[in-house]
Amino acid sequence: MNSKIKSYNVYLNVDLPEFLNDVPEIIRSFSPIINVSKDNELNHFSVKYEVTINNNAFLKIEFLDEKINYALPLICNFLFPSLVDKSNIKRCIKKILYQYCVSLTGIELPYGSLTGVRPTRIIYANNGSYGNIKQYLIDNFYVSPDRAKLIEEVVKNQVGYYAPDPLSLDLFVNIPICKTKCSYCSFGTTSLHKVENILDKYVDCLCEEISYKLELLEPSTKIKNIYIGGGTPSCIPLFLLEKILLKLSYLSKEFTVEAGRPDSINVDLIKMISDYGVTRISINPQTFCEMTLKNIGRKHLIADIYNAYDIAKKFNLSINMDLIAGLPNENLEIFTSSLNKTILLKPDNITVHSLSIKKGSNLKQEGFLKKIDGLTKKMVDFSINILKSNGYIPYYLYRQKNMLDNLENVGYCLPEKQCSYNIDYMEETNSVIGFGAGAMTKIIDFEQNKIERFCNKKDIPMYCSDVQNFHH
Repeated sequence: MNSKIKSYNVYLNVDLPEFLNDVPEIIRSFSPIINVSKDNELNHFSVKYEVTINNNAFLKIEFLDEKINYALPLICNFLFPSLVDKSNIKRCIKKILYQYCVSLTGIELPYGSLTGVRPTRIIYANNGSYGNIKQYLIDNFYVSPDRAKLIEEVVKNQVGYYAPDPLSLDLFVNIPICKTKCSYCSFGTTSLHKVENILDKYVDCLCEEISYKLELLEPSTKIKNIYIGGGTPSCIPLFLLEKILLKLSYLSKEFTVEAGRPDSINVDLIKMISDYGVTRISINPQTFCEMTLKNIGRKHLIADIYNAYDIAKKFNLSINMDLIAGLPNENLEIFTSSLNKTILLKPDNITVHSLSIKKGSNLKQEGFLKKIDGLTKKMVDFSINILKSNGYIPYYLYRQKNMLDNLENVGYCLPEKQCSYNIDYMEETNSVIGFGAGAMTKIIDFEQNKIERFCNKKDIPMYCSDVQNFHH
């Protein structure tokens, strides 16, 4: 953070109506320039909401600077014709709160007053025409022109793939196990050496759950995509992974196995998954800097990346490769070098993640803080331009909390190489049946426009116990 930038503490009134529960995310987006606090006595500034919705649907928002005891000229009254306009009320509050934070800090954020994981959702919810998306986002949410254009391009590149369908669904199989845990990761994964003695049992329970749930499906149901993720599914013994593949072989046209760690990939693995109908694989470098790989706990070599890629290409698998912008101690030169090396390989998909400082990660525990210093944005902006000039198009996008420079994760692909599962999952257009510890099942009710979520136990022994008790 620039030492010349003043830091503010802001008090959040937590007694908000439920429909405004994500409004404070606007303030959190400005962290660490604005620090969210619950202790009012320590605050330089206080942002308070006084919300009363009566028969006239009257709403009052008030921002007070207690230090100088002056009411800022951002006191706004809204009159709405009915309580049905809650979404518009929330949108107005977010815009005003965003303007207030900008006035305090002098900093504008790339996504303006847009919050949430899926920036594209506002477009699909309003059935916006493809010609006006960019200006709509700029005018209504203060999204920066470059990010508004990015969202517009993502929506356009989903045409033909964005296909809500009550008769089809996707399958997700979770193997929450890795050789080692990366420092930035907060997933509920377990190190392989900790569960080796119960791996057989876990896979047997997983296969039992797959068989049971597939038998419950209506005969007319179409399985659209399958995704085996984690974790690193490719790190478990081949014969156990084969048991799982036997249950899913050739059930769908697109079948992905997440083999994110290059050191887990060999000829035997790739040949086996190809034999069972897998069409797509992820080989994730994250960076091509050996020192960074060591520091973040990846424990593999650059040579492993090239070796894994060569093997997968020989079996004609579609390949995705992940990179992370903003990794500790990396500068613009290191990131651009990693990206250029990835582009030279010409994988079908390249996903560029902006580093997120997640609660459960080792980075967070070690005191690594979110930054708004522009460095990660330079990296990501470079990726947008260089990928486009090399024929890649953005086709899905999502955001997470505590991302450096408040950016995003973007999936790019060569033309006609979009990953259908990624679009389905991010845009929530198809139901997803989850299998395994920690797996989420999402059932979409198209008639009532709602989603029901069911999550398996994350702890592997507890998950196995649930499966055995349920089926026996």
